[in-house]
Amino acid sequence: MKLTFLGTSAGESYPAIWCDCENCSYARRHGGRNIRVNTGTMIDNDVLIDMNAVSFHTAARLGVSLTQVTKLLVTHPHPDHLAVEPLDWRMAADDAPYRSPREQRGMVSPRFTKLPVMTMYGNAATKRRLDRLEPDMFDGHLAMRFHEIREGEEVTDGDLSFVPVRAMHGGEPGFAHSYIIKRGGKTLLYALDTGGYEDDMMALILKEKYDAVVMEGTFGLTEGDDPNHMTYRKNAAFRDRLREAGCISDDTPFFLTHMSPHWTPPYDIYAPLMKEKGFIVAYDGMTARI
Repeated sequence: MKLTFLGTSAGESYPAIWCDCENCSYARRHGGRNIRVNTGTMIDNDVLIDMNAVSFHTAARLGVSLTQVTKLLVTHPHPDHLAVEPLDWRMAADDAPYRSPREQRGMVSPRFTKLPVMTMYGNAATKRRLDRLEPDMFDGHLAMRFHEIREGEEVTDGDLSFVPVRAMHGGEPGFAHSYIIKRGGKTLLYALDTGGYEDDMMALILKEKYDAVVMEGTFGLTEGDDPNHMTYRKNAAFRDRLREAGCISDDTPFFLTHMSPHWTPPYDIYAPLMKEKGFIVAYDGMTARI
């Protein structure tokens, strides 16, 4: 299972769009891995976890095509995780695709490539938002269909299977979901956005042994406790619980993503600090095999 981090920032981006604080200014001056766009992740070449308005730029910089994606797992419908416009560009004129460049002259179409049908997996809150913004999204013109997930119910799609886990995020039960993902004998816990899990969901998580964990670390070094997000302190406590239950070992990769510039230092500073504590700070464009 190959992971490609297409974005690793929280909603305000890193640096934040309208901020010149110390961390945001450092990121602008130094660039590189300190610059983050909104969170999105790719598994192999056919699975996306979240699709926002900017993470596809990272794919382009990496030379990664999204045309083979057949599965889109949506964690929740906040716009930094799900944007409609990039999906709208899947449309094609009836006579436009599959022709030579010469034959395409004079035709108007967002794409000239045949796409496989992509299944979007999301919760009821996600479907409500999409129905409000674009009620015809799944009528076939975008080569997409929707499958509503339910927490605790395993879904199998080819050689990929996953179990949605209700997350504590968004102010209403069932607004956000994490995923226990299995493929090729490997198991990944993808845990964002969330401030933690209720007992019934934690019981689901503790049933598995994981080859890697990807978890949000939005509020980093703050001493506060936002119920919707994780801090380093909460990340460490969660990791300890997984270890105690035998779900991970000391060597299991534990990636932190979804960074806010106001609570997590720039990558140059934060990555070595977290490495000492046994965490891997992800960056835009990072790849990992598990």
